[in-house]
Amino acid sequence: MKPLAACGARLAAFLLALFLVLPVFAQYTDPVVINDLGGPQEFARRRQDLAKDLKTGYLVLFARVVLPEANHYREDNDFFYYTGLADPGAVMVMDVSRGEVTIFEPQQSPRVKQVYGANLLSMTPEQQETLGFKTVRPLSSLDTVLASYLGKEIDVWLRLTFPDKADGARPETGRDYADEYAHPYGDPTPGDRAALKKLAERYPAAHQRDATSFIDQMRNIKTPQEITVLRRNGKLSAEGIKEAIAHAHPPMFEYQIEARADFVFRNGGAQGWAYPAIVSSAENINTWHYFNDRRQIQPNELVVFDFAADLDHMTMDITRTFNISGKFTPEQAKWYAVDLESQKASIAMLRPGNTYEQVADAGKAVFEKNGIGKQWYGFPGHFVGLATHDVLRATGPVRAGQVVTIEPIVEFPEKQMHFRVEDTVLVTENGPEILSSAVPKEMGEVEKLVGSSQ
Repeated sequence: MKPLAACGARLAAFLLALFLVLPVFAQYTDPVVINDLGGPQEFARRRQDLAKDLKTGYLVLFARVVLPEANHYREDNDFFYYTGLADPGAVMVMDVSRGEVTIFEPQQSPRVKQVYGANLLSMTPEQQETLGFKTVRPLSSLDTVLASYLGKEIDVWLRLTFPDKADGARPETGRDYADEYAHPYGDPTPGDRAALKKLAERYPAAHQRDATSFIDQMRNIKTPQEITVLRRNGKLSAEGIKEAIAHAHPPMFEYQIEARADFVFRNGGAQGWAYPAIVSSAENINTWHYFNDRRQIQPNELVVFDFAADLDHMTMDITRTFNISGKFTPEQAKWYAVDLESQKASIAMLRPGNTYEQVADAGKAVFEKNGIGKQWYGFPGHFVGLATHDVLRATGPVRAGQVVTIEPIVEFPEKQMHFRVEDTVLVTENGPEILSSAVPKEMGEVEKLVGSSQ
């Protein structure tokens, strides 16, 4: 009799081979992305690990419902993290104690399937199982099933806190909801709030419990497959930044710099942007998230260029600051050097055994040494993953497998000066690995790069 582990390994290999050869016709669910992130078995492992944390009851996660305007569909981060699917309107229900999963999907008419492509429900049972799901039911049967599960005192695990998205953290989504609440004609149940309200109304005996903290702890430590994708994205995003800076010259429009990088991202296989490009100059340079990118840049002006790709549902974050004419003025050079020194000091502390408070203190000490300590804004960065501003705040112990940005800011609004050097960094047992290192940041190298492809 063969060892169970060996049989399991062979079964996983067989399923992966089947997954790669069996055609799966879907509009938004991408089998290549699923494979890049470890295959259906990796998403099943995530579900089982979460079930061990939750212990009892049922977990319900919702996909997005509304397609984005004039952009590619990107699935809800938490739904994608546990399914690998990208299907508008889908719902995942997991029996926690048994680890059994049912996917509920909108039933498509032949015309809808023809126009928009098949969702999971419209696929054959073989195709469904290839994607990792044995039980797929019409969305119209969801309440029939939930009535049998939740019509009694039992835990129902939900994401009660806010969703995040490629370019926004959970608290940022919360602020979006607050804007809806404050608007006299706003939506009283924006985003996923309507679903949570309906569940509470329809199944009052069930105890709604928040699974977010368990989800966030899992998402914060990246899997080996996620790290591989993040490394690829770091190189791709850095190449886009380099290409754009190499073609930068006065007078050109901010959007032309954006366009150079965007082409590299999409030509290299990225599904989209991690966030809208920030190309700021002159009166716009002190707007930290300036997205308009319509101004014509004049000679000797500073440019802050903050842009990165979204690859296989994993984001990146890179910023470089440069003089459009290719040479920092003496004053610009002074403060660029301070910002870069501060960034390096913080990155050097990104090692297990240190804390994020120590990381921040190292960067702040450089500011204080140069007489600008009052400009320090707290920890100079954020975690990165499925979202550019990923789950959890960078506090407490530094842990291997975390991915974080370091981006101290030096600015003088009255002089229209803003300096930001930002890299995305993987924490390893041996210290920091700068994922975006392929784009120069040493002052002389940046100056040499500007306009070098003209």
